[in-house]
Amino acid sequence: MYSTSRIGSMRTALFPRSNVVFRYQRASLSVVAEEEVHINQRELRERAMMEALAREEEATARAKALRELKDKTKESVMLLNKTPSALMEERLRSLQNDLDKVADQEKVRQLDEELEEFMFASMHLPSSEVQNKPWYVPEATAQVDQSGPDDNTSRIQSTTSNSFTNVYPNLKPTPDYRPYSSQELYLRQLSHLNQSGNLGSTLSDVYVPRNEVKKPNTINDVTIASLLAAGCHLGHAKSMWRPSTQPYIYGEYNGIHLIDLQETISALKRATSVMKGVAKKGGIILYVGTLKHWEQHRALEEAAERSRGYYVSKRWIPGTITNFTEVSKQVGGGQRQEIDIADEPTNRQIGEQEAASVLKPDLVVILNPVENRNCINECIKSRIPTIGLCDTNMEPSLLTYPIPCNDDSTRASSYMIGILSTAAEEGREERIAFAQSQQPR
Repeated sequence: MYSTSRIGSMRTALFPRSNVVFRYQRASLSVVAEEEVHINQRELRERAMMEALAREEEATARAKALRELKDKTKESVMLLNKTPSALMEERLRSLQNDLDKVADQEKVRQLDEELEEFMFASMHLPSSEVQNKPWYVPEATAQVDQSGPDDNTSRIQSTTSNSFTNVYPNLKPTPDYRPYSSQELYLRQLSHLNQSGNLGSTLSDVYVPRNEVKKPNTINDVTIASLLAAGCHLGHAKSMWRPSTQPYIYGEYNGIHLIDLQETISALKRATSVMKGVAKKGGIILYVGTLKHWEQHRALEEAAERSRGYYVSKRWIPGTITNFTEVSKQVGGGQRQEIDIADEPTNRQIGEQEAASVLKPDLVVILNPVENRNCINECIKSRIPTIGLCDTNMEPSLLTYPIPCNDDSTRASSYMIGILSTAAEEGREERIAFAQSQQPR
């Protein structure tokens, strides 16, 4: 048996141990609770992250589906645009036959109306763009007789018909997100011309420079207005005026003399009569114009070809008429050919004496007589008549048939030489017609 003192000592020894055990258990419980709380928070974070990832994947999948749907829609629209109207109509007829086989036609009509309402409500296009769509139903075609048996067929076919595809079956319409093709731009230009092409003012009698060379006027077409438009009335300054041109001067404006166009028309009629008479008799006509303008050179060439004459456009060589033998040697001579009154070659051999003879022109037309005073002097010595454009700085008595006109303007000189060459052409045609009438049949 234990003594009381020993029992007391044992109690004192056991109680501190129990306190330690209790404290240890309490601490372990708190650690477990903290670990459970930490695990719960981690699970919550992981769960939130998984939910966020799931939502992101769902949004990505939805965007991908929308993108694929958009691409597929674009491909379908492009395929529809490239499909010929005949195939589309055939496809619609087959679909309509399938729809006609459905027992509940009222439901088909209701679904069709709902589909049209959905398309018009979802597209949100302005009326100007809706009218160009192939599924647009015009008001005139949409009003179909409800009592007819084929009202559904007419309505479905009208939704795909388009006036452009009917008129232009080979047209390939482009989608709205692409620019207009060359075919569509051309059709838009035609539509604009048809709608507003006749609006505004119109210009008539427009000056075309090539017409004075290729299609010259005749003496009957000459008017004061045409001479004014060509600038034939403009003379030189007062300081360069020759008193002998006083009868041809109409007045003065800003120090420049103005030529009387009534005198110009009178002199031009006289000159055209001379040109026509010389060409009708088979005479040789020489055109001289040495201005450094290719327009005048072209007019000289056309005039000489029109009247079967000759022309000088570069420079007048002194002695061309009065010293023809020496000048012809310098330029290399030339070949002669005899022709009849109908301008046909006779093929006759020309003798040496005839070949050595001097062949002079019967009429010389000078466009700028001031610069070609040597030509005028040679014509006077050889007694060759001359026709020239006489400006206010030119002596008219040196010319046989002076024409009061501006000789510095290319348009005026081309206009005048066109009229003179046309008169020579008329005389040549009369001569050829007379020669043909005299030939034995």
